[in-house]
Amino acid sequence: MSNLTVIILGAICGLIGSFAMNLFMRTVSHAYSQRVDMVIALGSFFTGTVDRAAILGTLIHSIAGIVFGVLYFLLMNVMNSLSFPSAVFLGLGFGFFHGLIMSYCLMFIASERHPIEAYRKATLEQGLLHLVGHMIFGGVAGLIGGLFALGL
Repeated sequence: MSNLTVIILGAICGLIGSFAMNLFMRTVSHAYSQRVDMVIALGSFFTGTVDRAAILGTLIHSIAGIVFGVLYFLLMNVMNSLSFPSAVFLGLGFGFFHGLIMSYCLMFIASERHPIEAYRKATLEQGLLHLVGHMIFGGVAGLIGGLFALGL
């Protein structure tokens, strides 16, 4: 598969994976606590208010999904594993590793600097939810990319 194809596929699958992660996080947020709404927390980190935070948060998260989808897929391609089911397992593994790093950043760096008081206390449960969310991102992106690669 050419690098351009890998980049395009990674961008599309990363965007879909970020929406799947977003759906998971919003579902949990609405069921339990608004404080775990990652999109609002991300957007309000930059706006300082929850007004229009969802729009900015969704935009930032979508762009990040595209970037990380491309990175995941370039790595899979270099490993000669951009195929089903390898891409699913690598996506889950990359998501786990990525989730560990982002959960650490959330719990110990970003939460202390958040401009809104309600988001300044990150718990272990929130870190775990972000870890699972990133695994969903990687798993969904890997699943779609691996299935697509079957058809090439």
